[in-house]
Amino acid sequence: AQLCVEAYNDWMIDEWCAGSGGNIAAGGARPLLLLSGEAGGRRRRARGGTSGPAAPPERAGSPAEEADMTGRSIVLVHAPADAEAKLRAALPEIEVRSGLPERARGRGGDGVELAVVWLAPDPERGFRVARELTERGARVVVVGPTKDADLILRAMRQGATEFVLDRDDDGLLRALREQLRPGGGPALGTVHCVFPAKGGVGATTIATNLAAALQRAGQRTCLVDLDPNLGDVLSFLDLRGGFSVSDLVENMRRLDRSLLEASVQRHASGVHVLAQSHRPQDAEAVDARAVASLLEFLRGHYEAVVVDGLRTFDDLALSALDAAGWVLLVVTQEVPAVRRAHRCVELLRELGHERLLRLVVNRHQRTADVSIDAVADTVGLPVSATIANDYPSVVKAINKGVLLSQQAPRAEVTRDVEKLVALLGAGPEGERAPRKSLLQRFLP
Repeated sequence: AQLCVEAYNDWMIDEWCAGSGGNIAAGGARPLLLLSGEAGGRRRRARGGTSGPAAPPERAGSPAEEADMTGRSIVLVHAPADAEAKLRAALPEIEVRSGLPERARGRGGDGVELAVVWLAPDPERGFRVARELTERGARVVVVGPTKDADLILRAMRQGATEFVLDRDDDGLLRALREQLRPGGGPALGTVHCVFPAKGGVGATTIATNLAAALQRAGQRTCLVDLDPNLGDVLSFLDLRGGFSVSDLVENMRRLDRSLLEASVQRHASGVHVLAQSHRPQDAEAVDARAVASLLEFLRGHYEAVVVDGLRTFDDLALSALDAAGWVLLVVTQEVPAVRRAHRCVELLRELGHERLLRLVVNRHQRTADVSIDAVADTVGLPVSATIANDYPSVVKAINKGVLLSQQAPRAEVTRDVEKLVALLGAGPEGERAPRKSLLQRFLP
C-alpha cells in the first residue's frame, strides 16, 4: 500500500509541481494521499532528496524549548514562492510549511493551529479554503491584494481573524505573532518611542524619567536604549554594564521570561533596563529584524516599553518606529530644532506614523523668542505637552544618576513629566486601546 501511495504522489508532484520547487502549483492542485510521517519525505523527494520515512523537522533550540513548541505550526496556502522562507527566518521557533487543506495536519496528526491563505490568483478558491480551515478550528489570516471592502467582509464571514495586504511582510508577521499568543489576542504592552528632533534637546532625560513615571503609574515598564555606540541611559540611571541588547538578540531563539528576567538590569524605581554595550563590535549583531523581534517579545512581558537612542532614520530606528504605539517627538524653542522637527514630521507622515505622533516641547519658556504657537505652525503638529525649563534640577539629577522625582519631587519639570503618562493613555485618565487589525478597523 505504501509503494502505491508513493507512486501516486510522485506522479502528482511531477504533474502539478513543475517549476514550483515542490509546492503545489496555484492553478491546478489535486489532493495527495498521506500516510503517517510521509508529508516531509514526499517534499524532499519532490526536491530531489532521498526517499524513505520522513525525519522530524530540524529545529534549533533545547529539548525543553521543542517540547514547549509542540503543535505550534503555521500552514501557508497558495503562498508566493518566497513566503515560506521569509516566515521561517522570522519565526525560527515555529514550524512553517506550505500545503493544502488535505495536507493541513500538525505534528502527530492534530489539527492546524494557524493558517495563512492568499486569495490570489483565485479568490473564490481561497475563501473556500479559509472556510474549511476555520470549520476545523484553525485561526486563519487572509492575505488579499487590496483593501477592497467586499474582500474584507467576505474574509470576516469565512471566519478569518485577520486580513493583511499582499506583500505587507511586516503586517503579516505582526498578525501571526499576535495570533500565536495564548488566546490569540493582541500584544499587551505598548512601545513608546522618544524621538529627538535634533541632538541635545533632552530626549534621554525625558525617556528615563517617563519610564519611571509609567512604572509608578502601575505599568510594568522596560526602558530600552537602542543607540548602538553612544547610549546614555545607563549613565543617567547610574547603572553598570550587565547583559546588553546584543546579548538578548543573539539568544532570541531561546529567549523566554526566565532568561529575560536574568538579563535585564533593575533600577531602584522598578524599571527594567536594556542597553547596548560599549563594544562597537557588539552593535553588528543588532539589525532591524532583531529589533522588531525583541520589541515584539518585550511587548508580551511589559505593559510599557520606552525606547531611547533613536537619533536618525536608520534601519534600527525605522524598525522601532514600526513597533511604536506612540512617538514622542521632542523639540525645543530653537529655530534649528523646530526646522528639524518639521522635516521629521514630513518623513514620519510618509512612513504612515502621523497618528502616533505627539509633539513635546522641552525646556519650555513662556518668554522665548520662538513661541509655542510658532513651533506648532512650523512643525505642522499641535503641541501635546510642554516640559518646564529647569536646568539646575535636571543637571543635578543627571550628574547624580538619579531621577527628577528624587532630585526635585515638587518641581514643575517633574510634574510635567508625570503628565506625559496621562497623555499616553497609561494613567488614571484611561488606558490606550490596543492597535486594531485591518479587519477591526474596517468594522464598527
